[in-house]
Amino acid sequence: MGLAQQRCHCLVECIPVPQEIAKQAPVYFKKAIDEAEDEWSQHNAKKLIDTSEKGLRGSIPKNFPYFHVEFGLQRGFVHVIDDEKEFKSSFGLNVIRGMLRLPAEDMHRRRKHESVETQKQAATSFARDWEPFDWTKQLD
Repeated sequence: MGLAQQRCHCLVECIPVPQEIAKQAPVYFKKAIDEAEDEWSQHNAKKLIDTSEKGLRGSIPKNFPYFHVEFGLQRGFVHVIDDEKEFKSSFGLNVIRGMLRLPAEDMHRRRKHESVETQKQAATSFARDWEPFDWTKQLD
């Protein structure tokens, strides 16, 4: 996003979703991307590219802005964004909100930024809660 102005090179959001709802994520995202296509695109490029065969890097042209969503390690969709001004960076988050039947984001409110200390406390708490599920401990 904003490569020309170098405002924000990359935005990554990882959102845990209950497994039963996550199974439906490809359907939700495919529908949302198809419906939003008219707003984003200026050309008749391929709307939705499945990344399961070539991966993300093999699926998009270099130096193009894109939206990408993954469903596990081997499956995802990517869409090249022709008109960045029309694309909302909250798109993926709003699809997740729809999946979880949560209210839409207030478009006039900016996301609150947390202090580094608050983020460190959240990371420590997450690590403690995650420990029983941490599969990497089996690698030792």
